[in-house]
Amino acid sequence: MFNPLPIASAAILLLVSTFSISAESIWGGDYFPNTELITHEGKTVKFFDDLIKDKIVAINFIYTSCPDVCPLETAQLTRVQQIMGDRIGNDVHFYSISIDPENDTPTVLAEYRERFGAKWTFLTGDKEEIKELRRKLGLYVEGIDTGPNKNNHNVSMIIGNQKTGRWMTRSPFENPHVLADQLGNWLSGWVSKQEGDDYDTAPELRPLTLGEPIFRTRCATCHSVDGVENEDDIGPDLLGVTKRREQQWLIKWLRSPDKMIANKDPIALALLKKYNNLPMPNLRLNQQEVMELITYMDELHDPNAAPPTSLVSKLKAYRQSKVVALPVSVDVVAVMNAWVREAHPKATTNAGFMTLINVSDKPVQLMVASSPDFGLVEFHEMKVEDGMMQMNELEELNIEPGAQLKFESGGKHLMLKHPNRSLQDGDQTEITLEFAGGETQTLSLKIIKDY
Repeated sequence: MFNPLPIASAAILLLVSTFSISAESIWGGDYFPNTELITHEGKTVKFFDDLIKDKIVAINFIYTSCPDVCPLETAQLTRVQQIMGDRIGNDVHFYSISIDPENDTPTVLAEYRERFGAKWTFLTGDKEEIKELRRKLGLYVEGIDTGPNKNNHNVSMIIGNQKTGRWMTRSPFENPHVLADQLGNWLSGWVSKQEGDDYDTAPELRPLTLGEPIFRTRCATCHSVDGVENEDDIGPDLLGVTKRREQQWLIKWLRSPDKMIANKDPIALALLKKYNNLPMPNLRLNQQEVMELITYMDELHDPNAAPPTSLVSKLKAYRQSKVVALPVSVDVVAVMNAWVREAHPKATTNAGFMTLINVSDKPVQLMVASSPDFGLVEFHEMKVEDGMMQMNELEELNIEPGAQLKFESGGKHLMLKHPNRSLQDGDQTEITLEFAGGETQTLSLKIIKDY
Protein backbone atom coordinates (compact mmCIF):
# COMPACT_ATOMS: atom_id res chain seq x y z
CA MET A 1 0.00 0.00 0.00
CA PHE A 2 1.35 3.40 -0.84
CA ASN A 3 0.72 6.50 1.20
CA PRO A 4 0.74 9.77 -0.79
CA LEU A 5 0.68 12.81 1.47
CA PRO A 6 -1.99 15.45 0.83
CA ILE A 7 -1.32 18.02 -1.86
CA ALA A 8 0.66 20.87 -0.37
CA SER A 9 -0.93 24.18 0.46
CA ALA A 10 0.68 27.48 1.33
CA ALA A 11 0.95 26.27 4.91
CA ILE A 12 3.48 23.59 4.00
CA LEU A 13 5.73 25.65 1.80
CA LEU A 14 9.19 25.41 3.21
CA LEU A 15 9.86 28.97 2.15
CA VAL A 16 7.77 31.18 -0.09
CA SER A 17 9.61 34.50 -0.22
CA THR A 18 11.55 35.37 -3.35
CA PHE A 19 14.81 36.61 -1.88
CA SER A 20 18.04 34.89 -2.89
CA ILE A 21 19.72 32.46 -0.50
CA SER A 22 23.44 31.97 -0.45
CA ALA A 23 25.21 28.62 -0.20
CA GLU A 24 26.17 29.52 3.37
CA SER A 25 22.59 29.97 4.57
CA ILE A 26 20.31 27.33 6.12
CA TRP A 27 18.78 26.54 2.73
CA GLY A 28 22.14 26.36 0.98
CA GLY A 29 25.15 24.10 1.23
CA ASP A 30 25.05 24.11 5.02
CA TYR A 31 21.55 22.64 5.04
CA PHE A 32 21.36 20.37 2.01
CA PRO A 33 23.69 17.35 2.24
CA ASN A 34 26.21 17.05 -0.54
CA THR A 35 25.40 13.34 -0.85
CA GLU A 36 27.43 11.43 -3.39
CA LEU A 37 25.17 9.75 -5.95
CA ILE A 38 25.68 7.78 -9.15
CA THR A 39 23.66 8.58 -12.28
CA HIS A 40 22.09 6.05 -14.64
CA GLU A 41 25.12 6.70 -16.87
CA GLY A 42 27.53 5.69 -14.10
CA LYS A 43 28.74 9.23 -13.39
CA THR A 44 29.42 10.25 -9.77
CA VAL A 45 27.78 13.53 -8.75
CA LYS A 46 27.23 15.59 -5.59
CA PHE A 47 23.63 16.30 -4.60
CA PHE A 48 24.02 19.98 -3.74
CA ASP A 49 26.94 21.07 -5.90
CA ASP A 50 25.97 19.25 -9.09
CA LEU A 51 22.22 18.67 -8.92
CA ILE A 52 20.35 21.47 -7.17
CA LYS A 53 22.60 24.49 -6.62
CA ASP A 54 21.00 27.56 -8.26
CA LYS A 55 18.54 25.32 -10.13
CA ILE A 56 14.81 24.71 -10.42
CA VAL A 57 14.27 21.03 -9.65
CA ALA A 58 11.71 18.28 -9.12
CA ILE A 59 12.88 15.35 -6.97
CA ASN A 60 11.12 12.06 -6.26
CA PHE A 61 12.17 8.72 -4.81
CA ILE A 62 11.30 5.44 -6.53
CA TYR A 63 12.51 1.88 -6.98
CA THR A 64 12.34 0.01 -10.26
CA SER A 65 10.74 -3.20 -8.93
CA CYS A 66 7.85 -1.26 -7.38
CA PRO A 67 4.62 -3.01 -8.46
CA ASP A 68 2.24 -0.08 -8.32
CA VAL A 69 2.84 3.59 -7.57
CA CYS A 70 6.41 4.17 -8.85
CA PRO A 71 5.57 3.34 -12.48
CA LEU A 72 2.61 5.72 -12.25
CA GLU A 73 4.86 8.45 -10.83
CA THR A 74 7.37 8.00 -13.62
CA ALA A 75 4.70 7.93 -16.31
CA GLN A 76 3.13 11.08 -14.86
CA LEU A 77 6.46 12.91 -14.96
CA THR A 78 6.90 11.92 -18.60
CA ARG A 79 3.66 13.80 -19.28
CA VAL A 80 5.11 16.87 -17.55
CA GLN A 81 8.24 16.33 -19.65
CA GLN A 82 6.15 16.36 -22.84
CA ILE A 83 4.44 19.59 -21.80
CA MET A 84 7.69 21.38 -20.89
CA GLY A 85 9.66 20.12 -23.88
CA ASP A 86 13.30 21.16 -24.14
CA ARG A 87 13.13 23.16 -20.90
CA ILE A 88 13.73 19.83 -19.11
CA GLY A 89 17.46 19.50 -18.55
CA ASN A 90 18.08 23.15 -19.35
CA ASP A 91 16.29 25.50 -16.95
CA VAL A 92 14.24 22.82 -15.12
CA HIS A 93 15.78 19.57 -13.85
CA PHE A 94 14.10 16.30 -12.80
CA TYR A 95 15.79 13.74 -10.54
CA SER A 96 14.48 10.28 -9.63
CA ILE A 97 16.50 8.71 -6.81
CA SER A 98 16.26 5.01 -5.95
CA ILE A 99 15.43 3.87 -2.41
CA ASP A 100 16.62 0.37 -3.36
CA PRO A 101 20.25 0.94 -4.36
CA GLU A 102 21.21 -2.71 -3.75
CA ASN A 103 19.15 -3.71 -6.79
CA ASP A 104 18.87 -0.46 -8.74
CA THR A 105 22.29 -0.30 -10.34
CA PRO A 106 23.04 2.34 -12.99
CA THR A 107 22.33 -0.27 -15.68
CA VAL A 108 18.95 -1.17 -14.17
CA LEU A 109 18.04 2.52 -13.85
CA ALA A 110 19.08 3.20 -17.45
CA GLU A 111 16.84 0.38 -18.72
CA TYR A 112 13.92 1.60 -16.57
CA ARG A 113 14.43 5.16 -17.84
CA GLU A 114 14.49 4.02 -21.46
CA ARG A 115 11.28 1.98 -21.14
CA PHE A 116 9.38 5.10 -20.07
CA GLY A 117 11.03 7.42 -22.57
CA ALA A 118 12.24 9.60 -19.68
CA LYS A 119 14.88 12.22 -20.46
CA TRP A 120 15.83 13.20 -16.93
CA THR A 121 18.45 11.83 -14.53
CA PHE A 122 17.97 8.68 -12.43
CA LEU A 123 20.31 8.14 -9.50
CA THR A 124 21.43 5.56 -6.98
CA GLY A 125 23.91 5.56 -4.10
CA ASP A 126 24.39 4.48 -0.51
CA LYS A 127 21.14 3.37 1.11
CA GLU A 128 21.66 5.09 4.48
CA GLU A 129 22.86 8.31 2.87
CA ILE A 130 19.81 8.34 0.60
CA LYS A 131 17.59 7.80 3.65
CA GLU A 132 19.21 10.81 5.35
CA LEU A 133 18.74 12.85 2.17
CA ARG A 134 15.03 12.01 2.20
CA ARG A 135 14.82 13.20 5.81
CA LYS A 136 16.45 16.51 4.91
CA LEU A 137 13.98 16.98 2.07
CA GLY A 138 11.03 16.15 4.31
CA LEU A 139 10.19 13.06 2.25
CA TYR A 140 10.93 10.38 4.84
CA VAL A 141 8.03 9.73 7.20
CA GLU A 142 8.41 7.54 10.26
CA GLY A 143 5.62 4.99 10.37
CA ILE A 144 5.32 4.95 6.57
CA ASP A 145 8.89 4.40 5.45
CA THR A 146 9.89 2.13 8.31
CA GLY A 147 9.44 -1.61 8.06
CA PRO A 148 10.61 -4.32 5.66
CA ASN A 149 8.03 -3.64 2.94
CA LYS A 150 9.30 -1.06 0.45
CA ASN A 151 5.75 -0.71 -0.91
CA ASN A 152 4.98 1.41 2.15
CA HIS A 153 6.91 4.52 1.21
CA ASN A 154 5.98 8.17 1.07
CA VAL A 155 5.44 9.03 -2.58
CA SER A 156 5.27 12.80 -2.31
CA MET A 157 7.78 14.68 -4.44
CA ILE A 158 9.46 18.01 -3.77
CA ILE A 159 9.83 20.85 -6.25
CA GLY A 160 11.83 23.98 -5.66
CA ASN A 161 14.17 26.74 -6.72
CA GLN A 162 17.33 26.56 -4.62
CA LYS A 163 18.43 30.03 -5.66
CA THR A 164 15.27 31.79 -4.45
CA GLY A 165 14.46 29.41 -1.60
CA ARG A 166 11.01 28.42 -2.83
CA TRP A 167 10.24 24.78 -2.03
CA MET A 168 7.09 22.73 -1.62
CA THR A 169 5.97 19.13 -1.61
CA ARG A 170 3.54 18.01 -4.27
CA SER A 171 1.64 14.89 -5.15
CA PRO A 172 3.12 13.20 -8.23
CA PHE A 173 -0.48 12.56 -9.29
CA GLU A 174 -1.16 16.28 -9.60
CA ASN A 175 -2.53 17.40 -12.96
CA PRO A 176 0.60 17.44 -15.19
CA HIS A 177 -0.29 20.86 -16.59
CA VAL A 178 -0.44 22.25 -13.05
CA LEU A 179 2.96 20.73 -12.21
CA ALA A 180 4.43 22.09 -15.44
CA ASP A 181 3.06 25.55 -14.65
CA GLN A 182 4.46 25.50 -11.12
CA LEU A 183 7.90 24.39 -12.32
CA GLY A 184 8.04 26.56 -15.40
CA ASN A 185 6.37 29.72 -14.13
CA TRP A 186 5.79 29.98 -10.38
CA LEU A 187 9.24 28.78 -9.32
CA SER A 188 10.96 30.93 -11.94
CA GLY A 189 9.20 34.10 -10.82
CA TRP A 190 6.78 34.06 -13.76
CA VAL A 191 9.52 34.90 -16.26
CA SER A 192 7.48 33.21 -18.98
CA LYS A 193 4.04 34.23 -17.77
CA GLN A 194 1.40 34.40 -20.48
CA GLU A 195 -1.75 36.43 -20.40
CA GLY A 196 -4.91 34.35 -20.18
CA ASP A 197 -8.62 34.88 -20.49
CA ASP A 198 -10.60 36.59 -17.76
CA TYR A 199 -12.29 34.35 -15.17
CA ASP A 200 -15.62 35.94 -16.13
CA THR A 201 -15.42 34.19 -19.49
CA ALA A 202 -14.61 30.75 -18.04
CA PRO A 203 -17.21 28.06 -18.81
CA GLU A 204 -19.24 26.52 -16.01
CA LEU A 205 -17.65 23.37 -14.63
CA ARG A 206 -19.59 20.23 -15.44
CA PRO A 207 -20.22 17.63 -12.71
CA LEU A 208 -17.84 14.68 -12.68
CA THR A 209 -19.12 11.14 -12.92
CA LEU A 210 -18.04 8.71 -10.21
CA GLY A 211 -15.43 6.95 -12.33
CA GLU A 212 -13.88 10.03 -13.94
CA PRO A 213 -11.61 11.05 -11.01
CA ILE A 214 -10.35 7.47 -10.83
CA PHE A 215 -9.62 7.51 -14.56
CA ARG A 216 -7.87 10.87 -14.41
CA THR A 217 -5.63 10.01 -11.45
CA ARG A 218 -4.92 6.33 -12.18
CA CYS A 219 -5.38 5.74 -15.92
CA ALA A 220 -4.82 8.97 -17.86
CA THR A 221 -1.14 8.89 -16.87
CA CYS A 222 -0.48 6.08 -19.35
CA HIS A 223 -3.58 5.93 -21.55
CA SER A 224 -5.33 8.17 -24.06
CA VAL A 225 -9.03 7.97 -24.99
CA ASP A 226 -9.06 9.57 -28.43
CA GLY A 227 -8.99 6.38 -30.49
CA VAL A 228 -5.45 7.08 -31.74
CA GLU A 229 -2.47 4.78 -31.15
CA ASN A 230 0.97 6.46 -31.30
CA GLU A 231 4.31 4.72 -31.65
CA ASP A 232 5.70 6.13 -28.39
CA ASP A 233 2.60 5.35 -26.26
CA ILE A 234 3.33 3.50 -23.03
CA GLY A 235 -0.18 2.04 -22.84
CA PRO A 236 -3.08 1.30 -25.22
CA ASP A 237 -5.75 3.83 -26.10
CA LEU A 238 -8.85 2.97 -24.05
CA LEU A 239 -11.63 4.32 -26.25
CA GLY A 240 -14.04 1.42 -26.72
CA VAL A 241 -12.11 -0.93 -24.42
CA THR A 242 -15.35 -2.10 -22.75
CA LYS A 243 -16.47 -3.34 -26.17
CA ARG A 244 -13.15 -4.95 -27.10
CA ARG A 245 -12.67 -6.90 -23.87
CA GLU A 246 -14.96 -9.24 -21.97
CA GLN A 247 -16.34 -7.82 -18.74
CA GLN A 248 -14.83 -10.56 -16.55
CA TRP A 249 -11.42 -10.10 -18.14
CA LEU A 250 -11.54 -6.34 -17.53
CA ILE A 251 -12.53 -6.81 -13.89
CA LYS A 252 -9.65 -9.22 -13.29
CA TRP A 253 -7.21 -7.00 -15.20
CA LEU A 254 -8.11 -3.87 -13.25
CA ARG A 255 -7.98 -5.71 -9.94
CA SER A 256 -4.84 -7.84 -10.38
CA PRO A 257 -2.83 -7.20 -13.56
CA ASP A 258 0.34 -8.48 -11.89
CA LYS A 259 -1.31 -11.85 -11.17
CA MET A 260 -2.61 -12.12 -14.73
CA ILE A 261 0.87 -11.50 -16.11
CA ALA A 262 2.35 -14.03 -13.67
CA ASN A 263 -0.31 -16.55 -14.73
CA LYS A 264 0.61 -15.92 -18.39
CA ASP A 265 -2.76 -14.64 -19.53
CA PRO A 266 -2.31 -14.39 -23.34
CA ILE A 267 -3.86 -10.92 -23.68
CA ALA A 268 -1.84 -9.60 -20.74
CA LEU A 269 1.40 -10.99 -22.22
CA ALA A 270 0.59 -9.52 -25.65
CA LEU A 271 0.06 -6.07 -24.11
CA LEU A 272 3.29 -6.39 -22.14
CA LYS A 273 5.25 -7.21 -25.29
CA LYS A 274 3.60 -4.48 -27.36
CA TYR A 275 4.30 -1.70 -24.86
CA ASN A 276 8.01 -2.12 -24.28
CA ASN A 277 7.66 -4.65 -21.43
CA LEU A 278 6.11 -2.01 -19.18
CA PRO A 279 3.75 -3.97 -16.94
CA MET A 280 0.39 -2.56 -15.97
CA PRO A 281 0.83 -1.62 -12.27
CA ASN A 282 -1.54 -2.93 -9.64
CA LEU A 283 -3.70 0.13 -8.94
CA ARG A 284 -5.12 -1.44 -5.75
CA LEU A 285 -8.67 -0.71 -6.82
CA ASN A 286 -11.51 -2.22 -4.85
CA GLN A 287 -14.52 -3.76 -6.55
CA GLN A 288 -16.58 -0.59 -6.29
CA GLU A 289 -13.85 1.49 -7.93
CA VAL A 290 -13.45 -1.07 -10.70
CA MET A 291 -17.15 -1.01 -11.52
CA GLU A 292 -17.25 2.79 -11.47
CA LEU A 293 -14.21 2.94 -13.74
CA ILE A 294 -15.66 0.45 -16.22
CA THR A 295 -18.93 2.38 -16.22
CA TYR A 296 -17.08 5.62 -16.98
CA MET A 297 -15.14 4.01 -19.85
CA ASP A 298 -18.42 2.64 -21.17
CA GLU A 299 -19.78 6.20 -21.16
CA LEU A 300 -16.70 7.42 -23.06
CA HIS A 301 -17.49 4.89 -25.78
CA ASP A 302 -21.09 6.15 -26.02
CA PRO A 303 -21.11 9.79 -24.83
CA ASN A 304 -24.74 10.25 -25.88
CA ALA A 305 -25.97 7.64 -23.42
CA ALA A 306 -27.59 9.16 -20.34
CA PRO A 307 -25.61 7.78 -17.39
CA PRO A 308 -27.37 7.02 -14.10
CA THR A 309 -26.57 9.58 -11.43
CA SER A 310 -26.43 7.69 -8.15
CA LEU A 311 -23.86 5.07 -7.21
CA VAL A 312 -26.52 2.44 -6.61
CA SER A 313 -28.38 3.04 -9.88
CA LYS A 314 -25.11 3.37 -11.82
CA LEU A 315 -23.74 0.00 -10.71
CA LYS A 316 -27.12 -1.66 -10.94
CA ALA A 317 -27.70 -0.38 -14.48
CA TYR A 318 -24.21 -1.45 -15.52
CA ARG A 319 -24.66 -4.98 -14.24
CA GLN A 320 -28.11 -5.27 -15.78
CA SER A 321 -26.77 -4.15 -19.15
CA LYS A 322 -24.02 -6.76 -19.04
CA VAL A 323 -25.66 -9.77 -17.47
CA VAL A 324 -28.00 -10.36 -20.42
CA ALA A 325 -25.03 -11.49 -22.50
CA LEU A 326 -24.08 -14.16 -19.99
CA PRO A 327 -25.51 -17.69 -19.91
CA VAL A 328 -28.75 -18.27 -18.05
CA SER A 329 -28.22 -19.03 -14.36
CA VAL A 330 -26.89 -22.54 -13.84
CA ASP A 331 -25.85 -24.48 -10.77
CA VAL A 332 -22.07 -24.23 -10.71
CA VAL A 333 -21.76 -25.11 -7.03
CA ALA A 334 -23.93 -26.68 -4.35
CA VAL A 335 -25.12 -24.22 -1.71
CA MET A 336 -25.86 -24.79 1.98
CA ASN A 337 -27.03 -22.54 4.85
CA ALA A 338 -27.43 -19.36 2.79
CA TRP A 339 -28.72 -16.46 4.89
CA VAL A 340 -28.38 -12.73 5.56
CA ARG A 341 -28.42 -11.20 9.00
CA GLU A 342 -31.21 -8.72 9.69
CA ALA A 343 -29.65 -5.25 9.92
CA HIS A 344 -30.76 -2.01 11.54
CA PRO A 345 -33.12 -0.11 9.18
CA LYS A 346 -30.60 2.74 8.85
CA ALA A 347 -27.53 0.53 8.39
CA THR A 348 -25.58 1.06 5.15
CA THR A 349 -23.90 -2.36 5.21
CA ASN A 350 -24.89 -5.92 5.99
CA ALA A 351 -23.37 -9.39 5.76
CA GLY A 352 -24.29 -12.62 3.99
CA PHE A 353 -23.24 -16.16 4.85
CA MET A 354 -23.31 -19.54 3.09
CA THR A 355 -21.27 -22.59 2.24
CA LEU A 356 -20.40 -23.28 -1.41
CA ILE A 357 -19.36 -26.80 -2.44
CA ASN A 358 -17.65 -27.56 -5.73
CA VAL A 359 -19.19 -30.89 -6.74
CA SER A 360 -17.52 -30.92 -10.17
CA ASP A 361 -14.17 -32.40 -11.17
CA LYS A 362 -12.71 -29.01 -12.17
CA PRO A 363 -11.62 -25.95 -10.15
CA VAL A 364 -14.18 -23.14 -9.90
CA GLN A 365 -13.28 -19.45 -9.67
CA LEU A 366 -15.83 -17.09 -8.10
CA MET A 367 -15.30 -13.60 -9.54
CA VAL A 368 -18.02 -11.18 -8.39
CA ALA A 369 -21.46 -11.11 -6.83
CA SER A 370 -24.42 -8.76 -7.17
CA SER A 371 -27.91 -8.29 -5.77
CA PRO A 372 -30.97 -6.24 -6.77
CA ASP A 373 -31.35 -5.32 -3.09
CA PHE A 374 -27.81 -3.95 -2.65
CA GLY A 375 -25.80 -1.50 -4.71
CA LEU A 376 -22.58 -3.42 -4.15
CA VAL A 377 -21.59 -6.91 -3.01
CA GLU A 378 -17.97 -7.63 -2.09
CA PHE A 379 -16.02 -10.57 -0.67
CA HIS A 380 -14.41 -9.75 2.69
CA GLU A 381 -12.48 -11.64 5.34
CA MET A 382 -12.02 -11.01 9.06
CA LYS A 383 -8.69 -12.21 10.45
CA VAL A 384 -6.28 -11.43 13.26
CA GLU A 385 -3.12 -9.62 12.15
CA ASP A 386 -0.47 -8.48 14.65
CA GLY A 387 -2.87 -9.14 17.51
CA MET A 388 -5.66 -7.01 16.02
CA MET A 389 -8.77 -8.01 14.10
CA GLN A 390 -8.60 -6.71 10.53
CA MET A 391 -11.10 -6.83 7.67
CA ASN A 392 -9.75 -7.08 4.13
CA GLU A 393 -11.46 -7.20 0.77
CA LEU A 394 -10.78 -10.36 -1.24
CA GLU A 395 -10.44 -10.74 -4.96
CA GLU A 396 -11.62 -13.76 -6.93
CA LEU A 397 -11.99 -16.94 -4.85
CA ASN A 398 -10.95 -20.41 -5.98
CA ILE A 399 -12.76 -23.62 -5.01
CA GLU A 400 -10.97 -26.85 -5.84
CA PRO A 401 -12.94 -29.98 -6.86
CA GLY A 402 -14.71 -31.41 -3.82
CA ALA A 403 -13.70 -28.45 -1.64
CA GLN A 404 -15.89 -26.04 0.31
CA LEU A 405 -15.82 -22.26 0.53
CA LYS A 406 -17.41 -21.05 3.75
CA PHE A 407 -18.76 -17.54 4.19
CA GLU A 408 -19.25 -17.36 7.95
CA SER A 409 -19.33 -14.89 10.82
CA GLY A 410 -15.81 -13.94 11.91
CA GLY A 411 -14.22 -15.19 8.66
CA LYS A 412 -14.93 -14.84 4.96
CA HIS A 413 -18.32 -13.27 4.27
CA LEU A 414 -20.31 -11.33 1.71
CA MET A 415 -20.18 -7.60 2.43
CA LEU A 416 -23.51 -6.13 1.30
CA LYS A 417 -23.42 -2.35 0.77
CA HIS A 418 -25.93 0.37 -0.11
CA PRO A 419 -29.24 -1.45 0.56
CA ASN A 420 -32.10 -0.49 -1.74
CA ARG A 421 -34.81 -1.54 0.73
CA SER A 422 -35.21 -2.53 4.35
CA LEU A 423 -35.02 -6.31 4.83
CA GLN A 424 -36.72 -7.80 7.88
CA ASP A 425 -36.61 -11.18 9.57
CA GLY A 426 -38.32 -13.70 7.27
CA ASP A 427 -37.81 -11.73 4.03
CA GLN A 428 -35.91 -13.12 1.05
CA THR A 429 -33.16 -11.55 -1.06
CA GLU A 430 -31.41 -12.73 -4.21
CA ILE A 431 -27.66 -12.78 -4.78
CA THR A 432 -26.14 -13.68 -8.14
CA LEU A 433 -22.69 -15.24 -8.24
CA GLU A 434 -20.59 -14.78 -11.38
CA PHE A 435 -17.83 -17.26 -12.23
CA ALA A 436 -14.71 -17.05 -14.37
CA GLY A 437 -16.27 -19.03 -17.19
CA GLY A 438 -19.10 -16.50 -17.54
CA GLU A 439 -21.65 -18.68 -15.71
CA THR A 440 -24.02 -17.11 -13.20
CA GLN A 441 -25.87 -18.72 -10.33
CA THR A 442 -28.69 -16.91 -8.55
CA LEU A 443 -29.35 -17.81 -4.92
CA SER A 444 -32.25 -17.03 -2.61
CA LEU A 445 -31.13 -16.07 0.90
CA LYS A 446 -33.44 -15.76 3.88
CA ILE A 447 -33.19 -12.77 6.22
CA ILE A 448 -32.69 -14.04 9.77
CA LYS A 449 -32.49 -11.95 12.92
CA ASP A 450 -29.64 -14.16 14.09
CA TYR A 451 -28.65 -17.63 12.98
